[in-house]
Amino acid sequence: MKRILASILLVGGLLPHAIMAETEPSIDSSNVQKKWEINSSVALNLNQLHLSNWAEGGESSMSGVMWFNFAATHTKKKYTVTHQLTAGYGLLTNRERDIRKTEDRLEYLSSFSYKAFKNWNYMTQINFRTQFSNGYRYPNDSVIISTFMAPAYITLSLGMQYKPSDFFSVFISPASGKFTVVANQELADKGAYGVSPAVYVNDTLIAHGTMVKPEFGINFNASLKKEVFTNVNLESRLLLHNNYLDTDPGNRWNFDVNWDALINFTVNKTMSTTLRMNLIYDHNVKINDYKIIDGQKTLIGSGPRTQFKESFGIGINYKF
Repeated sequence: MKRILASILLVGGLLPHAIMAETEPSIDSSNVQKKWEINSSVALNLNQLHLSNWAEGGESSMSGVMWFNFAATHTKKKYTVTHQLTAGYGLLTNRERDIRKTEDRLEYLSSFSYKAFKNWNYMTQINFRTQFSNGYRYPNDSVIISTFMAPAYITLSLGMQYKPSDFFSVFISPASGKFTVVANQELADKGAYGVSPAVYVNDTLIAHGTMVKPEFGINFNASLKKEVFTNVNLESRLLLHNNYLDTDPGNRWNFDVNWDALINFTVNKTMSTTLRMNLIYDHNVKINDYKIIDGQKTLIGSGPRTQFKESFGIGINYKF
């Protein structure tokens, strides 16, 4: 499986450059560097609360989130190659609880496009998304529910891009392969994140759960990046994926949804206020549902649900 994943990432990252090298005459390396447009930034948001003999109650706490963004674009004639890397990690601590993570994201996006006509481009795209460290269902911090490469999502798409302006684009791929990876055998045996669970007969393990779930279907990607007001920038991306070949015919109309939005309010060159929102719906991800019964938190079932996360912070933002 590791060889397959390595091959996928290698092909997705190097294929666009190989195509350009074969279809264009060789050019001086100094000119190549000038044609790359590179943008990157590092942001650090900190939040601290201290309470001492506070009659109204509350807990002292400290939290912090760091983000790193990198984007590189190379354009020559009708060809465009784009690489994007997003990484974020956040922690929270207070007197009553141990350190817990509040943000954990690692995502890489690579695309290659060729001018077709007017505002349309032929495009191939690879997307990889996972996390850095273990995740737990707090307050229980003894059972791992996620970790690095468990889950990980790899999507390979071939289709058409509609780009009427520099700040907005839509990519539609009727032929898209999605691989859900759970590279942790314990989680795979439980059938986490939609992979096939382990097989038992009379409590005897017959076969381990699979670590990869392949899907084939349609992929939709809409992106918006624009300064909507002076010193106010909006970045938004919507990803939709549908599996044509779901083993359950009733699920073939379900779309996986992943929506990201970032509103950045620039104070000065180094300080900014950010509002981040993330909405996810994946029919294969089961969320436990709890209810307080006789004063106890009791599990009453599990199923797919809409996941939503929002964070607001003020901090240091350095672009280079």
